[in-house]
Amino acid sequence: MGVDLSEAVDASAVTMHGRHNVHLVQADLYQLPFVSGAFDACYCIGVIQHTPDPEKALASLPRILKPGGQIAVTIYERKLRTLWNGKYLMRPLIKKLDKRTVLMAIKALMPFLFPLTEILFRIPYLKRLFAFIIPIANYVHMPDLTLRQRYEWAILDTFDMLTPEYDHPLTQAEGERALRAGGVIGIRRLHNPGLNLVGDRRS
Repeated sequence: MGVDLSEAVDASAVTMHGRHNVHLVQADLYQLPFVSGAFDACYCIGVIQHTPDPEKALASLPRILKPGGQIAVTIYERKLRTLWNGKYLMRPLIKKLDKRTVLMAIKALMPFLFPLTEILFRIPYLKRLFAFIIPIANYVHMPDLTLRQRYEWAILDTFDMLTPEYDHPLTQAEGERALRAGGVIGIRRLHNPGLNLVGDRRS
């Protein structure tokens, strides 16, 4: 069961066509249209920080789990250095522009920025710094993608990176507090990149 508030559910429906065990619902994360205890597990990746109130969004999810059901979330993590990330430094300018203009600018600049980041994002010891300060989503670490696929993703994900309506990273303590408020116990952090928390709904 997949849920999204936007028209992304329509694109997902096309992608998932023919998979009869997949169902998509357009709904509000704060008020999910499912009875309490409906699911064995809930997985939410890269969504929470893009809501007006991330802690409220997190706390609303455990209700749909059965007692003992597992929840896993991936959230942008807020640290002291977070606001120095290139995308946040550009936001004040980007927010003044029409999103179509931003997309056109990304497409126009990508023939230069993509090959540049192909080099910079691979330099030993410096690649993480360059990826932090240059807000271009070039996935040089994903060899399973073709160069064309990575170029197309770079355009789409750079646009996504620069133009969200909301972007509120959380600290680990804030994430854990919200999950506990929703009735989650046994919260633990995984070692994947980002803030990855898992736990179980209280029985």
